[in-house]
Amino acid sequence: MTLIRIKIFFSILIISTLSLFGVQAQAGVDGSPFEGLYVGFVTSKSTFSSTGSHLDAGIADTPSVFNGITSAKSKNSYGGGLFAGYGLNYGIFYTGAEAAFIIDKGSTTYSDGTTSIRFYKSNTFDINLRGGVTLSDKALLFGLVGYTGVNLKSLGTNGQKDQGGLDYNKRLTGIQFGGGVELAFMENIAIRAEYTRAHINDIVYLDGSDEFTIKPKTSRIMLSVILHMY
Repeated sequence: MTLIRIKIFFSILIISTLSLFGVQAQAGVDGSPFEGLYVGFVTSKSTFSSTGSHLDAGIADTPSVFNGITSAKSKNSYGGGLFAGYGLNYGIFYTGAEAAFIIDKGSTTYSDGTTSIRFYKSNTFDINLRGGVTLSDKALLFGLVGYTGVNLKSLGTNGQKDQGGLDYNKRLTGIQFGGGVELAFMENIAIRAEYTRAHINDIVYLDGSDEFTIKPKTSRIMLSVILHMY
């Protein structure tokens, strides 16, 4: 997502927040609808891309099955999942922690003109710290930073797991950050919109005697429905 699109996205969120200020919402433990334990359901639009480099070791007796990259094609996806967290208010200031499990796809396929290899993600596990301010007793503007773990897989060259056993299945860890807005609009019910980006660790895929290095990048737009447990 470009910087212009991010600005447009958050502008829409703020306008939506202001337009809903007049809707009644129940207060939590300390007068805030965002206080205490909560659970939620999230839908997501995920962007997945990666850059790859192929290192030829030059050992003739163990030739590579992949001769270099001539093209790469990435695919994005939609997904969904569950999350739970706990929030506290100190006046207008908010802090909290949250864990989420999201099933989201996305892939990149590399080709050397003859052979191809596809890397794809199957799910993501996140743990985030959140902080922000309540714009009113019905709207919360927040930022987040935390851990993300992306399960990345590959069935090997040309999608054939049984040819040389070149399969890959690991959870890659990294740091994610983002922000969004949450609106309380019914008793115990809130809706949330947020945007996140993640910097994930590189992976090294052994290709015969050579190395294939992947540098994944992910971002997500997420819409959620939240039940506050008070």
